Amino acid sequence: MKALMLNDEINQFHWAMLKSVLLILSILPVSQGIVHLWQSTEGSSQIMVGFFALSMMSTLLVLSFWSALQATVAKLKQAHESVFEQAVVKVYRYIPMLSLAAMMSYIVSQF
Repeated sequence: MKALMLNDEINQFHWAMLKSVLLILSILPVSQGIVHLWQSTEGSSQIMVGFFALSMMSTLLVLSFWSALQATVAKLKQAHESVFEQAVVKVYRYIPMLSLAAMMSYIVSQF
């Protein structure tokens, strides 16, 4: 049985993709925690929690978008890669941006 062996550059690209997707997936628990905290506070405390939530979520969303964008436009040397590896990388590089779009669509539909 032949094993798929990826070169070191592809392996590093894979780990960068995983880090990006995990950062994007962390948006959901953070947003749910903030909503729960905001609903459990009263009056003027909601203003502070709302400001904190807005700051935290905007920072997390900008970092997630930047991470997904870096993965999408990453330049890889394709001199020693097979045609199969080139096709996998072409499709694989859009996964973080698609997961970010899906996560944002889900969060917006919940509010």
